[in-house]
Amino acid sequence: MLRRGLRRAGDWLPVLAAMAAALALAVPSRALAEHSDLVLAALVLFTALGIAPAQLATLADRKAELGLLVVAPFVALVPLAWLISRLFSGSVRDGVLALGVSSTEVAAVGLVALAGGSAVLALGALTGSLVVSALAGPLVLGALSGGSPDVAAGALVGRFALVVLVPLAVGLLVRWRVPRLEHADGELGGLGTIAVVVLVYGAMSGARQGGDALPAVAAGALFLLASAAPAAAWAALAPAELRSTGALVVELRDFAVAAALAAQAFGPAAATVAGVYGVLMLLLGSAAAHLLPRLGSGGPARPDRG
Repeated sequence: MLRRGLRRAGDWLPVLAAMAAALALAVPSRALAEHSDLVLAALVLFTALGIAPAQLATLADRKAELGLLVVAPFVALVPLAWLISRLFSGSVRDGVLALGVSSTEVAAVGLVALAGGSAVLALGALTGSLVVSALAGPLVLGALSGGSPDVAAGALVGRFALVVLVPLAVGLLVRWRVPRLEHADGELGGLGTIAVVVLVYGAMSGARQGGDALPAVAAGALFLLASAAPAAAWAALAPAELRSTGALVVELRDFAVAAALAAQAFGPAAATVAGVYGVLMLLLGSAAAHLLPRLGSGGPARPDRG
């Protein structure tokens, strides 16, 4: 029963995330809010354990598209996040900046498959963007924050690389050495879902400390709306078979990475924006995954795993 529950956990992610957000507002956990990076490390590990080396190897013929999907969102969304952050102050401003330097959302891979896109390309983009966000994110965040004395960029890079790149490398290595883990993909996905829900709870727990819940909702919604612009640009310019893949990879940013980064750089209250954004993003992403194939072809999706 436990394994069956884990395999089906992903189907309930938006609902579970919303429940976690509500619970955090009622019964917050300061300890979890201050150590969200450790939960992020677990999420990255579960994700990496589900990535088969053979899948990444097939991306050799798609280097151009992969490179664009790794770099373009970072280049496009960092300035957008900075502009939106100017509309707010304090921890909400800091939280928006963290969203701009975040990686592609882990759940985007499954949503891309559901939308009939290339799950493998989305997987490659996720892996690459995690590396970029871990190494460049803290440095860019320090620069965008105006050199705030609260942001020790060098130490943040080391800390964030430790909680992202190490579990990523370990997970990929273990999956390569233990191929039979492919039979546990459903359970690993369920564990990842649990980690996401815990991260929503941790991120939203900071709302009680900062007192900025309503501005955080506005900021998260505004960033989600603004990020639709580069996603729409991709959909308009990319080949038909890559439209839904790129649109979801660009639009959906990883709130867990943003929350952990914001909490480490500015304190737990700054992670509230990421928590709110995470709930809204998961709801929008689920809806988009169902609607995109129908808008594009007038019929149900046919997932492209390659």
